Order: sequence, then C-alpha cells, then structure tokens
Amino acid sequence: MEPDIMQADLLSERYGLDILPFDLIDVAETEARERIAELNATDPVVFQATLRRMSEQAFARAIELCLRAQKVDARARRLRRQADAAKPAEAGFLNVCAEDAERSAAIATLAALAASHRARGIDAAVSLKLQGCDRFFPFGLVTLPVGKRA
Repeated sequence: MEPDIMQADLLSERYGLDILPFDLIDVAETEARERIAELNATDPVVFQATLRRMSEQAFARAIELCLRAQKVDARARRLRRQADAAKPAEAGFLNVCAEDAERSAAIATLAALAASHRARGIDAAVSLKLQGCDRFFPFGLVTLPVGKRA
C-alpha cells in the first residue's frame, strides 16, 4: 500500500516538489524515542498500552493517507484518459484538469509516503522499547541481542 520511493522521487522532479528526506524513518524514530523517554513508565501495563497506541495511530494515519493517495491517483488517471480521448475543442480544458489532478495525486502520494516512513520510524522505536532495547539503529538496521529476538 505504501507508495514506491522511486515513484515519489520521479513525481518530486516532475512537479517541482520537495524530495522527501532520505532519513525520514530515522528522524521519526528519534522523535518517538524522545517522546517515549518523557512517558511515565511506572505502570508497565499502561506504559506498554501507550506505546502500542503510538504505533497504531501512526500506522492508521499512514493507511488513511495511502488510501487517499490511491483515490486521488485513480481520479487523475481517469481525467487523463478523458483528456486523451477528447475532441480537440474539449481537449485543452480537460488537459488542464488532468494536469491539476496529476499534481494533486503527486502531492497526495508524497504525503502518504512521508506518513508511511514516519509510521515505520515510530514503530521501530516502540518495538525496540517494548523488547527492552534502548539502542538506536540508523536506517532501520536492527540486530537484537541474543535472547531478545521475537
């Protein structure tokens, strides 16, 4: 469901949009670790539930944006087909509509990919904390100590 990172880079170039930072997952993980450090961990059950909720909320948002991006992209493809099949008198207006829809789809796709990467970073921080590991692993490279494997 997550948009393809290569497609996102092409869309960024095509429409002059900001390219997503390469370290977005790591940044999200670091931010999540900071938030986790501020949580009250005196009640392990509540603490673990709060951690799981952080991850679930991040993924729910990412899924929501991915679904929205798919809908916006489908609309853009539909408009592009209509523009391509239109008579010359209508083609100009439909091309403008299709181009606008394609740009909106690109923006929605980039937002979905950013939310997906943020969710992955948050989930990495949460998962490691739930497993009792406080180490940071850049670029999502995780090697758990012996005895800590899930």
